Amino acid sequence: MLKTIENKMMEQNAHTVKYIKTVGINDAKGAIKQINVQIDRDFGLVGPLSLSSISESVHAMRWANIREVFVVETNVKRVVKETIASGIAKTNDCPYCQDVHETSISSAGDTETSKAIANGTWKSLKNEKTKALIKWSLNTRNPNTEIIKNPPFTKSEATEIIGTALVFHSTNRLANIFLDNSPLPKFLTNSILKKTALNIASKTLFKTMVMKKGKAGDSLQFIQSNAYSEKYKWSENVPTYAKTLDARDFLLDELEKELIPKKIAKIFKSKIKNWYGKEMPLGRAWLNEIIINFSESEKPIATLIFLSAFAPFTIIEKDITNFYKIKNTEKELLEVCYWSIQIITNRISEWLTEPFN
Repeated sequence: MLKTIENKMMEQNAHTVKYIKTVGINDAKGAIKQINVQIDRDFGLVGPLSLSSISESVHAMRWANIREVFVVETNVKRVVKETIASGIAKTNDCPYCQDVHETSISSAGDTETSKAIANGTWKSLKNEKTKALIKWSLNTRNPNTEIIKNPPFTKSEATEIIGTALVFHSTNRLANIFLDNSPLPKFLTNSILKKTALNIASKTLFKTMVMKKGKAGDSLQFIQSNAYSEKYKWSENVPTYAKTLDARDFLLDELEKELIPKKIAKIFKSKIKNWYGKEMPLGRAWLNEIIINFSESEKPIATLIFLSAFAPFTIIEKDITNFYKIKNTEKELLEVCYWSIQIITNRISEWLTEPFN
């Protein structure tokens, strides 16, 4: 019975993606199919991962980043990483991601921490290390706080903890653009049914996902991975993950050359360089002050780039429609959003990794 429920939930989860069509295991071909098969084996082909399946290069890169630092356990247990991911989801106000990670923590057997994060009562937890890690994750967009300057974890733990934070600062933004507010079917998302549904999910779909293990390096076959550079020395404890970072930089350069007008890239990167984690003001006055610098043909792309990075949850269908007047494929839509999100994620990485450089 529970297996039937799990299969139904996995099937429904694929339908939570909006604006783009995903490619499932049965429909995929070539490299996309191979990637999807490995995702299904080691994690589960759910919404946040399936949404990138229209772009082979982005799909491969996202999976390699996530798998090698989050799925594979080297020095940090998966439940600890789920705790970090849950704090990141709260920081980025990603309701879909909060449901997923809080339920996954419960699936791993730590219902106390799961409830404490959900209720905002985590400071009452008895485990001091867990409290410190939650506090750190909630402050990952506050670079001047003491806990970011002096992290509550060792150098041997740093790669997986920081890597997990970066993976989900990126994933949260993509989820806020392309996913519904919950991994559950809409008829189960009211307050009465949701609690019961997530309780079932913690015993089925999410329990299966959180218990899966992976062998380090299996995803590198899908990306252009070489020896990692000195730039990523902070991640040397997990060399397979370090290799994905260098490969990602190469991909970002390629996407920028292919898709991003030079003027937009220059102004965007300048804004990113001077960003220190703060939320943008409500409304779009801040955006309009930037967009005025661009031509009519550039404005739809610039709008999507700046919103994807700074306020992804405010993107509406009109923004997508306007983008399609300039770029006409779903693949380009995904790749432009991914490029923008990774650039801002790299900025967050600068202050999170500083104590270990």
